[in-house]
Amino acid sequence: MILLLGCSPSEPTINTTPVISGIQELMLDEKDLDQLRMTTAISESDIQMFELSNGTNCRTDEEYTNILDSSIGQYNICVYNIPSLNNTQIIIELQKFANYEALNNSYQYGSSHLYSVEGIISENDYGDQSTFRVNNENDYMGNLNNKSIYYYHLWFTKDEFMVHITSKGSEEAERYIADTGQLILSKFG
Repeated sequence: MILLLGCSPSEPTINTTPVISGIQELMLDEKDLDQLRMTTAISESDIQMFELSNGTNCRTDEEYTNILDSSIGQYNICVYNIPSLNNTQIIIELQKFANYEALNNSYQYGSSHLYSVEGIISENDYGDQSTFRVNNENDYMGNLNNKSIYYYHLWFTKDEFMVHITSKGSEEAERYIADTGQLILSKFG
């Protein structure tokens, strides 16, 4: 006797990956800042330099005009402090573009413009289109940089978003940049 076992059709798979619709969803919250060991306490000079409103460490433009092609997108910049690394800041720029062409043109320009290959730490570790680097004397005008100040940059794209995380200060900020990049990537699901 042959026993035939049938399988009932499986339930349709429902995609539970959250869809990020805007830059607000990628911004760091208090829990994220605690995890990263960063604060929103920034100096008055930083507030002025980054054109932030008094009492906040972020500026958002919901109808940002992309300089390269005049398309409309979203833009956000936030400045954070790393208390354990004296005089070290993290700056996070989030951009949502109108389309992939605008995103790719901006990414190619921003992530390679004026930089040498000598400062590259990694490529494609944060997605197909990512670059992690540190300043180098061979960068355009890199010979003028203070040798004791490190500028790390991490660029990556996801969907129509470009994330640029940078630091100014300690050499030890490299780990903070990497952790911040991973945390923002995790928000995409």
